[in-house]
Amino acid sequence: MNSDIDRYIESVRAEFETKLEEWVEIPTISAEPEHKADINRGADAAVQYLRSLGADAEKVATPGNPVVTGKFVTGRDRPIVTIYNHLDVQPANEPQWLRAPFAFYKDGTRYIGRGSTDDKGPALTALFGARYAIEHRTPVNIQFIWELEEEIGSPNFEHFMKQKAGNLATDSIVVSDTIWIARGKPAVAYGLRGLAPMRLILETGTKDVHSGVTGGAARNPITELCQLISECYDARKGQVRMPGFYDDVARLSKSEIDNFLASGFTVKQFKRAHELKTMREGDEADIASRLWARPTFEVHGIVGGYTGPGVKTAIPYRAEAKISMRLVPNQNPDKILKLAKNFIKERNADVQV
Repeated sequence: MNSDIDRYIESVRAEFETKLEEWVEIPTISAEPEHKADINRGADAAVQYLRSLGADAEKVATPGNPVVTGKFVTGRDRPIVTIYNHLDVQPANEPQWLRAPFAFYKDGTRYIGRGSTDDKGPALTALFGARYAIEHRTPVNIQFIWELEEEIGSPNFEHFMKQKAGNLATDSIVVSDTIWIARGKPAVAYGLRGLAPMRLILETGTKDVHSGVTGGAARNPITELCQLISECYDARKGQVRMPGFYDDVARLSKSEIDNFLASGFTVKQFKRAHELKTMREGDEADIASRLWARPTFEVHGIVGGYTGPGVKTAIPYRAEAKISMRLVPNQNPDKILKLAKNFIKERNADVQV
């Protein structure tokens, strides 16, 4: 380790923790419209802090949530490094929280609170690293792009990029939204899987009906969506069943697999870190490839019918499923979404995709 960097880290640790606490305690939940004011409050706090450090910064409006940009300019002819992070977070309604999720606290050397790891902590870490580089006269310009819709699929990021196209020239891009695989063993992620989300809606009536009166004749949209999903995906094997889905997937080279294994990844540690009781079988190379280089099909939620206490023997009239597909190099999201929509419609024309 560089002793000068070590001293710098210790000198700014208190400031880092204070700022991380402030940011974590702003519930910038992009998936919930009632947090729109918090989204803007988080963006404003980020802009103010960037400016306090001497950066040119602004909150850029989009049709949805804003994007924060900041830039340290050290010389007009110097290369530009762009660092991407996001400041929005997932909802925090999991029952496993032992404390309020938006109340930041330290547990030894761990920082805990929604957004500490994904992605406010990494955003601040990158910012403090940039600050060190600027203070030590590193001949580089550094600009930041902090999104506030990443957790909902970045629906307006393309709009932002086109809107600011003349101001976003760069020589390199760092995505500061990844993790180290093994403690104390730095690793550089050189690619991320893409995302193709879908929402499936099936309505078979205008109201719930009694199963004792209509059961056997009335269609059940929950059952039909479950059947449809099972036709799309073999959950046991982890294989997508839609023809053509894997056609363009790039093959992994031996050197890429070797790099996966050199990262320190182990199935045992992965299972323990994510508190998985069971998982699909495979050795380190197979599981690492599934995680980092193979496409996926995941169901995130199915909504419909009665889930309250006791029994209500109604057949629901409406059901909805939220699905995403993680894509890998050579897969085209538009092509995959079209393929999936056609596959679904061929099997159940009443499903809205």
